[in-house]
Amino acid sequence: MRVPLPCRLGDLAECKGKLLPLCGVSWFQWMSGMEFTYFFKRNITWHEVDFYTTFDEEQPYGFTVSDELLSDGLVKERGYPLKGRGHASGIYYENEKIYMEFTLTSLYHFPVKVQCDDDGKYVKGGDIILPPNWNTEEKRKKTLYKNSINRQTMM
Repeated sequence: MRVPLPCRLGDLAECKGKLLPLCGVSWFQWMSGMEFTYFFKRNITWHEVDFYTTFDEEQPYGFTVSDELLSDGLVKERGYPLKGRGHASGIYYENEKIYMEFTLTSLYHFPVKVQCDDDGKYVKGGDIILPPNWNTEEKRKKTLYKNSINRQTMM
């Protein structure tokens, strides 16, 4: 799937009348079509991110996500070091790195971000970002394979 982007990840685009850096996009398939939510970084403590949603797939830039990542299945079999079932649900740009976000359907639909390259492929040895409430060893072991545990960070 080509994920439409208003600009390259990290570059400036218009959001609600202001030029802000694009820091991510998530998507959801409704019966009426694919909805995209674009996230923009702000430097305001209590309002760090702004966003807008659209069904418009006509954008000047794009990011390709393998179709096999979009349907629910074993994430490990698709080249990412996560346990359980899930699907790709977003692309994010943080600290000059790109992350594929997975919704782990076998683990309470929790989001986990895994570093990927410009082609949407897993970066071996890359960062893994877990939700803040998954800060216990037991929960990390449910999500990550043993060789990935030391590379994870909290959102």
